[in-house]
Amino acid sequence: MRIPICVDCRIEMKKSFVKYKGFRFESFQCPKCKVQVYTEEQSHKLVMTLESQRLKKEYLKKTIKIGHSWGLTFPKDIISVFDLKSKKLRIHPNLAKNKIEIAVE
Repeated sequence: MRIPICVDCRIEMKKSFVKYKGFRFESFQCPKCKVQVYTEEQSHKLVMTLESQRLKKEYLKKTIKIGHSWGLTFPKDIISVFDLKSKKLRIHPNLAKNKIEIAVE
């Protein structure tokens, strides 16, 4: 990983850690002006940790009848985290495990 250079001071930043909502995240900090920045990988990890914390471990849902078909509603948190308004879902029945697996595309 390439170490970032401070835009203002033009010196190499040092690895540091920041605490946010009870989690410890890695960042880079300028030793002179104390500005903190995150690499793309660090930002992705931070967002994924916070989003997974927002979701419950398990949702219990009942199916609903819609015409001649059956449906399932998703909680608002899942819709926003996975951006389901603009995605397709791949549904795969797994009879051996008695599960229906849903993948977001």
